[in-house]
Formats: sequence, structure tokens, C-alpha cells
Amino acid sequence: MPSRVGVTVARRVWTRLFGARSWVERNGDFRTRERYGLVVRSPYAYGMLRAADMAKYFGKTRVTVVEFGVAGGAGLLNMIEIARLVEAETGVGLRIVGFDTGRGLPPVEGYKDHPELWRGGDFAPGDRDELVRKLAGRAEIIWGDINDTIGPFTGALEDAAPLGFVSIDLDLYTATKAALRCLTGRPEQYNPAISMCFDDVRSFFANEWAGELAAIAEFNDEHEARKMGRDRSLPGRRPVKADGWYETMYVCHVLDHPARQTPRKRPALTVEAHHEFVSANFLY
Repeated sequence: MPSRVGVTVARRVWTRLFGARSWVERNGDFRTRERYGLVVRSPYAYGMLRAADMAKYFGKTRVTVVEFGVAGGAGLLNMIEIARLVEAETGVGLRIVGFDTGRGLPPVEGYKDHPELWRGGDFAPGDRDELVRKLAGRAEIIWGDINDTIGPFTGALEDAAPLGFVSIDLDLYTATKAALRCLTGRPEQYNPAISMCFDDVRSFFANEWAGELAAIAEFNDEHEARKMGRDRSLPGRRPVKADGWYETMYVCHVLDHPARQTPRKRPALTVEAHHEFVSANFLY
């Protein structure tokens, strides 16, 4: 086994020749690979790791992560693989849940649903039974009209496994509006800040009066203590300063969560100690 000095020298030489990203791709641990955007489906890797880190910081051993819009199942299957890595890194177990009509997109209802882009029936999942077999019990799928399924799911969220990451890939304003009702339960059912990915906020047609952006704006107007905004930690201290998926990441702030009402019980910290505390708990 190479010595630590040998590894350090090899890394310096390799990095000088081929760049830091190349070294990390071949030798980096999971958290470093995630920071460099080298885990497949980077928004999911980032959001799921955020969810687990937040859950752990607030004393939870499990967290729930959700994909709205399963379609063929590629994203949900990828979440299973990411969950294995996140659990090994953090010790936090992940409950994975997917939502889909099972019939593709529902009917498009006016300009807010972007009829210039979508039509009902797009993105049907194909062989549902085959997808369920591939999941092998490692993730759940809730089939049906989201207007009917979102209420029971939200009501059944467990405080012991709070919702920590949500991916919205529903395309339509109407479906997104319904999905965001998952954020309206009791505050204890959630991480105090929930990582969220919105797939359709970057196209030429994207605007605050239609689609996902309209659903976000209306949610914020309608809820006093639940607010969604861009994830302002990106790119932050990450080595890759410009990556398109950063723009898809939002945070739902559960402002009525007990953790956001009363200061955490801990000793007073100096500036340096506070930086170390925040860094050690991955709060930046």
C-alpha cells in the first residue's frame, strides 16, 4: 500500500498534468466526488446528501426523499444507487418514494401548463410491472392522480423520517401545484430546510407566470411560514463554480419548524470555533 507521502506526491503530479477533477474522478471519496459533480445525476446526489446531513444534524436517523414524475424510472433507480452511497457516508437511512400517474402527463390545462411544450400522455412509464421488479422493494411508487395521492402521503409522513429532498419533474403547472402540497403538513414532518430540484425552470419558455416557476411563486404567496427560494449555497465553496444544474436547486424553508424558533442548546462559540462547527456539520 502506498505511503501517505507517496499518495500526496502522486496526486500533485497527476493534478499538475491532468487536473484536480481527473484525480478525484479516479480516487476521490463519495463526498469529494459529489462536490466535483462526478456522481451520476448531480442534482439528486447533492439534494439527497443535503437531506441526510440536515437530518443527522437535527438528530434523525432516517430521512424521506421523493421524486415527482417517475416516467421510465431512470431517476428512481439512480436514487437507489445514490442512497446506498449517502447512507454509507452519513449513517442516515433514506426512504425513497416516487410519484407517477402511470399513464404519462395528465391533460394540459391552458397556458400555465405550457401547451407549446407538452401534451397529455407524454412520458408514459412503459411496463410498470417491470419497473417495480427492478426497484426490488428498495423504493416505493405511488401511482395515480397526484391530486388524490398527495394528501394521504403528506398526512402519513413520519417525524422520525422527515421529508428532506424533493425532485419535481412534472412539467405541468397544475401537477406541480398539486405536488407542492407535500410541504404543507406539520413542521415536525420536515427537515427545517428541504432541498428541492425543479427540472423545468431554465428553458426559453420558462417564466414566473406559467409552469413550475408560477407554482413556486403562488406557493410562496399562499403560505406564511413555508417559503421556497433559490439554493444560495451554490456554488459556494464547491470547486466547480458554474454548472447548469445549480439553477434548478431550491430550498423550502420551514420557518415554523421548532428548530427555527429557538436557539440550539450548545456552548457559545468563537468565530473560529463557529466556522469549524458549521463546516463539521456540512451546514455551509
